[in-house]
Amino acid sequence: MIRQFLRKQKIKDANFFVEPDEIFLDSKNLQNFDQQQFEGRIEKPISKKTVSVVASFLVLCIVIFAGRLGYLQITKGQAYLNMSNNNVLDKQVIFADRGIIYDRNKVELAWNTKDETQTGTDDFSLRNYLSPGFSHVLGYISYPAQDKSGNYWQSDFVGKDGLEKEYDTQLQGTNGSKIVETDAYKKVHSENIVDAPVRGTDLVTTLDSRIQTELFTLIKNVSGGNSFGGGAGVMMDATNGQIIASTSYPEYDSGILSLGKDSATIQSYLTDPRKIFLDRATAGLYTPGSIVKPFLALGALDANIIDPNKQILSTGSISVPNPYDPTKETVFKDWRANGWTNMGQAIAV
Repeated sequence: MIRQFLRKQKIKDANFFVEPDEIFLDSKNLQNFDQQQFEGRIEKPISKKTVSVVASFLVLCIVIFAGRLGYLQITKGQAYLNMSNNNVLDKQVIFADRGIIYDRNKVELAWNTKDETQTGTDDFSLRNYLSPGFSHVLGYISYPAQDKSGNYWQSDFVGKDGLEKEYDTQLQGTNGSKIVETDAYKKVHSENIVDAPVRGTDLVTTLDSRIQTELFTLIKNVSGGNSFGGGAGVMMDATNGQIIASTSYPEYDSGILSLGKDSATIQSYLTDPRKIFLDRATAGLYTPGSIVKPFLALGALDANIIDPNKQILSTGSISVPNPYDPTKETVFKDWRANGWTNMGQAIAV
């Protein structure tokens, strides 16, 4: 009984906190512990000093972030609010480049270049045209247009004449859009593309730019040397109907008409008695006789009915007897008395 009481008293008075190194005191000396698996290793708890240092660091970070947040929200809050209210998000058009027009050899007849000095803006490309000799067949366009506030009331390139008008839908492409953030001073802060533009489809023609240039130069020189008001020429591949060249003189400047800024030149086009805008190759009015003569001449030459150098006297009219009544004649008048005329002169005049 006394022994049990002393044992309980001893346990009650004992120090219940046992130091870790007093447990398995000699375990580190045993040879059968696997050191790689941390067997026999004694782990000690993190010290209060370490916990205090880490806690102090975290508190310092919180204080710094709280101070910065207070500066932005309280001290500079009104300034940033005003700045935010002055910023504007605007949806703007991204203009698609127009398709390129080529000749049969992939020589560019109409193409695009960036030229802010000509268009007054870098929003869209400038249309360029090969010249001389191509104005009537290529035509011209109308550029996107802005109002006084800078808003585009016309957001597309519009073909106005020639191939530009005929194939406008194919050449036009599809515009894209972007969101632009600007401040009160119109300074751009950010841009984000919403829809990417799709470039127009290219157009390959059957024209040969070298032949067309030479044909135009020839017609221009002949017209100027003979005081003609103008002239036109068309060359076609008779085997498949492809147009190799089609030109008309005089012609306009497609670039000037597209921009529409040179009012003096445009006015001179309108008042020129030679009818600058008339495409004589497709819109000219000619007497049926003038169209038939080359075919009749070709048939006569092929049948050896006449020699190309033979001259026939033109007195201003021809009388054809009536086969049913010899006393009556049908008189066909010429536009003038041409005198002695060979085949080449007759076709020319």
